Amino acid sequence: MRVEILYGELANLLGEHGTQNLLAQTFGESKIVRTAFPERPAFMKGDVDFVYMGPMTEQSQRLVLDRWSGLSGDFRDAIDRGVVFFFAGNALDLVGRSIEYEEGKTIEALGLFPFDTYCHRYERRNEIIYGNFRSADVMGFRSQFTTHCGNLQKYAFIQLTHGDGTIPGSRIEGIRDNHFFATELLGPFLMLNPHFTKWLFSLIGFDGQLPFEEALLGAYDVRIKGFRKSFSL
Repeated sequence: MRVEILYGELANLLGEHGTQNLLAQTFGESKIVRTAFPERPAFMKGDVDFVYMGPMTEQSQRLVLDRWSGLSGDFRDAIDRGVVFFFAGNALDLVGRSIEYEEGKTIEALGLFPFDTYCHRYERRNEIIYGNFRSADVMGFRSQFTTHCGNLQKYAFIQLTHGDGTIPGSRIEGIRDNHFFATELLGPFLMLNPHFTKWLFSLIGFDGQLPFEEALLGAYDVRIKGFRKSFSL
């Protein structure tokens, strides 16, 4: 199995260096493909099983989308053939139709999913998000100054019981399409939700233990219990 970390030197904000470390310690550095910007993603050659990308600055979003112009079909082909993707934070914005920045500039995104992103730097959304996926509790933290418009009901990832959805007012957070997963949630999400992480990694044949799995599971139990108590769930 081969795991690609896309543009890890750019897409590493808000604790996501931790996710890069988790992938390297789980699968071993020899299985990691570290694609540096502006290289063409390695999964497009067909020899990668899992693709990860984390959050980045708005300037980096523009650089990445400029580099990926014309590559939407390659992403769609990989999703359809079952490559596993996990995009965190504002990497999710890249797969919508467009990103509109507060100064009025709008850039075209990959157009893989029917939503648009609006960046309003002084209207930050901060909240705890709680829901479930495949009957397992998952949680994370939203801290962003973007909103989205569209309809992602067909591509629901997390069904929410607390907090707002990716499309404001909805009960759906994130995107799932075949084995493509994207979430705006931080944490980092894969460390906060080890049950989901083990299931996700199993899609590419992983059946071992996560690094520090006992500690990850213990911390998960404490967070879930505390959250249910705080919010009377």
